Amino acid sequence: MPTPARQRILDAALGLIQQKGIGRVTTREIAMAADAAEGSLFKNFGDKMGLLTELLSYELPENQAWRAVAIEAPPGQGDLVAGLVLFMERAIDYYAAALPLQAGSLADRELLRRHRALNRERGTGPQLALQGTVDCLRGWQEAGYLDQEADLYAMAVALCGGALICAYIEQLAGPGQIRGGRDGLIHSLIDSAVGPYMTKDTPS
Repeated sequence: MPTPARQRILDAALGLIQQKGIGRVTTREIAMAADAAEGSLFKNFGDKMGLLTELLSYELPENQAWRAVAIEAPPGQGDLVAGLVLFMERAIDYYAAALPLQAGSLADRELLRRHRALNRERGTGPQLALQGTVDCLRGWQEAGYLDQEADLYAMAVALCGGALICAYIEQLAGPGQIRGGRDGLIHSLIDSAVGPYMTKDTPS
């Protein structure tokens, strides 16, 4: 069965943006690479910034893998630390994939303006990842693994911020520049940001 035009456009856009950056890719190039009509791109996404917004918020494979963690290992079931380690691994993978895609729009004032406008219009943006992390932590809290007085938003900022800086260092300086490596950083973040709020008698 042929791949729908929408998915072909998303796949082609991801490859071209990764190669050239959002500012240097045209909608015509994307449509040609997807073997789709340019009008189909405009109908489904509005423009190339609409495509980028869709990729970052929903369609990037690493984003889907991150969101799937809560489905595969629902918060409140199993081992809290193991669940958070998997969550953080997926978060770092997402930020590592997203940073190169975002670079072009961050460097161009007009592209950034358009990107912000689309995020406001569609209710998308990096705050979704933060809220998703809060929701994940709330699941553990409601199951009795985390203190009821814990500030889940601050905890989520620490975890997402740590994942972002880890991805940033890995890309620009190399994994060897992270003290203890990715795994060590993940466990340190969990220990410092979440550890103090873990209940002493965690459910079995």
